[in-house]
Amino acid sequence: MPATTAAAVAYLHSSHVNESNYTGDQILFVRFGQTLLSSHWKWAFSHSDIQSGPLQLAFFGALVGREEAIAVVLGTATALLVVGAARAAGVRNAALLAGAGVMAVVIGVTRVGYSWGHPADAMFPLLWVIAADQARRGHTWRAGLLVGLCAGVETWGILGVAVFAFAPRLRDAAASTLVAAATALAIYLPFMLGGHFAMLSFAWKVSPPSLLSIVVPDGTPFGWPLRLLQAAVAVGAGIAVARVLRHSPHALWVAPLAIVAARLLLDPLLYSYYFAAPKGLVLVGGAVAAARWTQLRSARRASFA
Repeated sequence: MPATTAAAVAYLHSSHVNESNYTGDQILFVRFGQTLLSSHWKWAFSHSDIQSGPLQLAFFGALVGREEAIAVVLGTATALLVVGAARAAGVRNAALLAGAGVMAVVIGVTRVGYSWGHPADAMFPLLWVIAADQARRGHTWRAGLLVGLCAGVETWGILGVAVFAFAPRLRDAAASTLVAAATALAIYLPFMLGGHFAMLSFAWKVSPPSLLSIVVPDGTPFGWPLRLLQAAVAVGAGIAVARVLRHSPHALWVAPLAIVAARLLLDPLLYSYYFAAPKGLVLVGGAVAAARWTQLRSARRASFA
């Protein structure tokens, strides 16, 4: 039901969208996505404004002119990821899983990808929950590959390496990190070697309503060195929470939430679609809490029977 609902809403939304009224950064992603899929692929990152990864550019470039397909794929995938993340976090009740997926549609989490052109904000934290579960099970390659592919969509997807702290052994966490880094590097390396890679020359501008704008003058440049510092803090926050709460039933969704919170607190910008990240995780957390409550109630009833 969540997938069907998300697909229907996405299709209805896309019926009013075409190439002439793309919102957000979609027009850039479509234009340079087409470049990436052409014989001039080396120029796909020649413009510093392109801060999206090759996988995202390829997606938008391949489906240009097919707004319905873009919306349905992204909306459906996000709804399924909410369900998948809740299941990875330990929820087995079908009604609770479906409820979390439908609520993602209701509160707009599934619409972020095709409304703003940034599906990562809704999807990454949910994928990190799944990667955390894989890491905890000792599936180092799966966990590492998942996070590495996230980075191939948007660079900040690599922040998910923090959830490898759930791995049973330090060497498992290190192996997952190596796989994630190697995957991300393999995706970007051809463009970096192509000689026209301008992504790292971009600098954001601190702007309201970001928290940084309270203490830093508006318009202050926020370049990649500061992005790396922001990333270090976010990864550190995720690792700390994962270690402290590793035995909690809520650990798998709270650790990604810590990563997201640290990232947003230190971000030079604060667009409304950024909040899709914590919203999706809260839905997962609500499903986990409801499942725990249901289990406890059933146990109490059984004890009195």
